Amino acid sequence: MSATTSVAIDFSDPAIRANPHPVYKRLREESPVVWNEVTRSWVVSRYDDVVALFTNPAMSSARADAIFATLTDEQREELAPMRSILSGRMLLTDPPEHTRLKNLVMKAFSARSTEVRRERIRELCDGFLDAVVERGELDVIHDLAEPLPSWVIAEMVGVPQPDQATFSRWARDQVRVYDRPGTVHDRVGVMRQGQASMLEMKAYLEDIIEERRREPREDLITELIRAEEAGDRLSTDEMFAMVVALLVGGNNSTAHLIGNAALTLLRHPDVIERLRTDPGLIRGVIEETLRWESPVQATSRVVHGEVEIGGQVLRDGEMVHLLIGSANRDESQFADPDPDTFAPERHPNRHLTFAHGPHFCLGSSVARATAGTAILALVDRCPGLRPATDAPPAWQEGFSFRSVTILPVRFDLT
Repeated sequence: MSATTSVAIDFSDPAIRANPHPVYKRLREESPVVWNEVTRSWVVSRYDDVVALFTNPAMSSARADAIFATLTDEQREELAPMRSILSGRMLLTDPPEHTRLKNLVMKAFSARSTEVRRERIRELCDGFLDAVVERGELDVIHDLAEPLPSWVIAEMVGVPQPDQATFSRWARDQVRVYDRPGTVHDRVGVMRQGQASMLEMKAYLEDIIEERRREPREDLITELIRAEEAGDRLSTDEMFAMVVALLVGGNNSTAHLIGNAALTLLRHPDVIERLRTDPGLIRGVIEETLRWESPVQATSRVVHGEVEIGGQVLRDGEMVHLLIGSANRDESQFADPDPDTFAPERHPNRHLTFAHGPHFCLGSSVARATAGTAILALVDRCPGLRPATDAPPAWQEGFSFRSVTILPVRFDLT
């Protein structure tokens, strides 16, 4: 380890989870590139440095091995099937393989219109809200934010409606593999459950993929089968890895975005009233939520070779955490108004929540459409929306992802 300075910050500490921004600010001011003894990685907190590393080819995304680095040989052998699947995820590959996969997958995504899907997303929102509006209260997370994205993505993929609840469970189990604080014993248990759900899902989807080969439909699996670039096609394993990425990344991150947007609006009731009279403001609300209360707080890279940045030398094989949540509040980038102010009209708003460079999130338009439609439906169907409790929000455990676990609200009956 080559650090000349270091810190010891446990980002999963409940006090930091409740409000990480003072810690981020101190890092930007005092130690913008620093070794963290707790995560055993470099942490990079300034906007310009994070952007530079997102586009530096020496910063490798092929970090599946790092997820298993602290396990014993026996545990790694037990979890080898999951390790193999994760290694094939586009998110965890580098060029030229990443470029190949992205070119193929973009053809499938471009064949489908997010704008056309908005009407169906609103139908799903209304269906979830119909079940609770007569009560005058609901839990935004349980009743809307969690179920909606999984249904949207399952329909995109082509999963039959009765099986969508199972898809949600698979997503919850798998996302915990990426960000789980605690002991190695706890983490192994989480990874075992994640692998079990991943293998169940693999067996399920392999049947659907073969069925779509015989009988194409209007869904993403059919588009992935059709996708071709210079005579190249996705293998069944690559298609499965892509669906895993959609399910785990899109489902959970979008759910977090909906919950964070709802919490932010409850803290800014004036914006709720403005949305009622000007629904077009929703685009700014979603973009500013992505910046101000980012559902993705950090992502990681592995150094290949040697990189010098911020007065530090990052050596081959070292892990780097890019603090997106900090970069999104960097005073040098977001000064008007100041970065700690929630401002839906902020322009430009070059937040980094969907990453930057080659790994910019392919599903960003779907996440924006789903979250924006959900928030508008909530505001429209639940007049007088307000918190149901004075208790501070409970934030999920972990480091990379940020979201509230429950969000009870009350509203006026019409």
